[in-house]
Order: sequence, then C-alpha cells, then structure tokens
Amino acid sequence: MLAIRHHTFGTADVLQLDELPTPVPSANEVLVRVSAAAVNHFDILSRGGIIPEMPLPRIVGIDCSGIVERYTGSRTDIAEGTPVVILGERMGNGRGQHRPGAYATHVCIHEEEVFPVPEGLDMTAVACLGISYLTAWYALTRRYKLQAGETVLIQGIGGGVASAAFQIARALGAEVIATTSNESKRSRALELGAMASLNYHNDDIPTAVRTTTDGKGVHLVLNAVGGKTIQEGLLCLKNNGTLLTIGTAYGRDFAFDGFDFLLRELNLVGVDISPHTPHERYAFMLELMHLIRDGRLSVLVDKTFPLHEAAEAHRYVESHEQFGKVVLLP
Repeated sequence: MLAIRHHTFGTADVLQLDELPTPVPSANEVLVRVSAAAVNHFDILSRGGIIPEMPLPRIVGIDCSGIVERYTGSRTDIAEGTPVVILGERMGNGRGQHRPGAYATHVCIHEEEVFPVPEGLDMTAVACLGISYLTAWYALTRRYKLQAGETVLIQGIGGGVASAAFQIARALGAEVIATTSNESKRSRALELGAMASLNYHNDDIPTAVRTTTDGKGVHLVLNAVGGKTIQEGLLCLKNNGTLLTIGTAYGRDFAFDGFDFLLRELNLVGVDISPHTPHERYAFMLELMHLIRDGRLSVLVDKTFPLHEAAEAHRYVESHEQFGKVVLLP
C-alpha cells in the first residue's frame, strides 16, 4: 500500500509518500481501502511536534471513508464491499497518533471503530464528518443547547470546525455573525446566509457585533482558535451569554477581564469530543444525517488533493485560505 508518513517532526516538507506492506487484519480488525481522508488541524499540529513522544515514523490522519476489503469478524453490517466511515479515535491512543493513520490507500482498524455509511451520502463528504462536524454538533447541541432565533458569533470562519458550526447553526435556525481574515471568505459567509460577516483585520469586532445586534450582543460565541480571541469573544456576548472554546491554534493561554466576566455572569465552556466512544460518535453522525437528508445541511468541501500531494494540502490549510474541509483522495 501507499501511505503518507513523516520520519521527523517539522514543516509540511517532512511528509513523504512511502510504499509499505498492506496490513493483514486479525479476527476483530477490518481492512479498509480508503476512499477519502480528511485533513484536520490536529494533523498539522502533530506533524509539527505538539506531541513529542509520538512514535515515528508515523502515518498521518484521523478520519476517513472507504470500502471494506477484508473482514472475517461477526458483524454483518460491515461485510466485505460495504462503504464505511471511520470517525476518528479517542485522543491519546488514536489513529494517526500512536497507530497508523488514514493518509493511505489502506487502513487496518478495530471493528468497533468502523461503521456503515448511510445510503445516499457521498464518500468524500462523509470523510469530513468525524472531527469537524461531530465536534461542532456536540458543541452546539450538548455543551450548549442552541435554539432557533438565537444569535451566534463564529470566530475565524473557514476552518473545518468553524465552517461546520456555521452550517449547523443555520440549520438549527440561529442567526450567525462570522469573523474572518479576508474579503473572499467574508463574501462567502454572506452567500451562505450570515447576518453579518466581519474582517478582523479591518473591523473592531466587539463594536461591530454590538452594532449588528442593536447593542445587545450575541447569545453564543463559538471559538475554535483560542489565544487573545477569547477576550474578544467575551466582549461580544450579552449578559449571561456563553462562549464555547474548542481549539488553541492561536495560543493555549487564555487571558480575559475577570471582573467583567463575573459582573455580566458570563459562561466559558470547554468542548472536547475525544472521550466519546465510537458508538456515541456514530450516534451523533446519525443525528446529523437528518439535517443532511432534509436538505438543511450540506458538507462544505473546499478542495481535494491526491494523496501524494499531502504536503501541498497541509500548506493550503496553513495559508488560512480554506473555507470548509480539505480532503485527500488516494
């Protein structure tokens, strides 16, 4: 089989295409021929050495779709030839971390991590659901119960989780304000139904959000980047509002005005889907399927790359030009 590995930590240049023996599954494992593998921000962070104890060389990738090529276990819903999805694995012991990942023509994985693709769902689209869409769904429906008519600020629209959250929030009947880094993505957000789209290089975001909401602020902020944007997001909330924090790409340390935080009784809520079992994640995916089948939600695939161009796909994500998911096609 062919796989994208890195033998050292570093820039996208460390990614290389290697030819490896195709794994032979044990009785409780499934050999899947990969159809599409999602590029997630964790892939880039881990390639750069965010987990220095990660064993190398390593095949990158967390979630993917594909066709069952070999399986001799007892489950009847994932027989050979079945289209399946792998929805990421729990952090610390997951695929693309301490075990071979999804950037490959084949992946061998425990049967508990493999689920049939619901009929009618595109294989490229389903590969995108595992981390980004399920995290956004879990955030908006479990860590916060978003209601129709509420206003949501999504900071840094364009990335995988943020663009997924945008789609889901709109599908649930919320009004969305988006912030982004360039005019192209600002226009795209408006085309997709944002009530306002702000360029954080040009606009004072808290002031613009207050103006857009007639001075009230928003009910909810979804922040997938961290760092100094946490304080900015808190300033956009109405009293007793909630900020959901998902990522730390802009910094792990959060500094904010604690006095204002308590006076306005704000809520800062962390979101981490990784402890959820594979079956719990699949249940979340089936909930999303209702929105997809009703035509209220479509998976935003920004760009696809052939497997051997994985380094270029990483560079594209690092350029912050994406709006939606980036996918590798073996």
